[in-house]
Amino acid sequence: MIAKTCTSPFERVRILHQTGESLKGPIATFQQIVREEGVIGLWRGNSANCLRVFPSKAVLFSTNDMWKANLARLLGPNVSGLGFFSGSLAGMTASFVTYPLDYVRTRISGKLHTSGHPTSMVTVIVQTVTKEGVLGLYKGIGPTLAGALPYEGLKFGSYDVLKGRMPKSKDGNMTVTGKLICGGMAGSTAGFIMYPNDT
Repeated sequence: MIAKTCTSPFERVRILHQTGESLKGPIATFQQIVREEGVIGLWRGNSANCLRVFPSKAVLFSTNDMWKANLARLLGPNVSGLGFFSGSLAGMTASFVTYPLDYVRTRISGKLHTSGHPTSMVTVIVQTVTKEGVLGLYKGIGPTLAGALPYEGLKFGSYDVLKGRMPKSKDGNMTVTGKLICGGMAGSTAGFIMYPNDT
């Protein structure tokens, strides 16, 4: 949550560029937000983003273990790419479960002017459900699922590959430093490869 809050101003500028709400450069967009909405505008949508983190990661890691066990039972425990496939399915599951919060965050932070535009999570949820039904909260989920599938697959799959190449401690387990290195490299690799899907 601290990292999400610290990077929220950059996320806000990125979302405004992605939605086409701002056609200016990043610095000019940053200045425009502060001028039109005040400094607090840089964190618009951050609460929904922070709320999304806990359930998203909980669902991601718990379903990855579930998918991995089920796939291992179905295909065999030594099948190549097991981490990729279980990570892909876990990423899609987590994205589906938490997508309404992602939708709310984008609706709140994707517009520049506050007048007439909802600024609270509850207002966005109520307005969307009233006008479009519950399925309205899942509008645009297709590209999110399409991106989650390879991103989480690459992340979990490359983690498994890297983990097999790391030195082990005396008890045969990977060291904490090894886990940090593998996790960092796996996340960076997946983020770099899948970045075009996020723009």
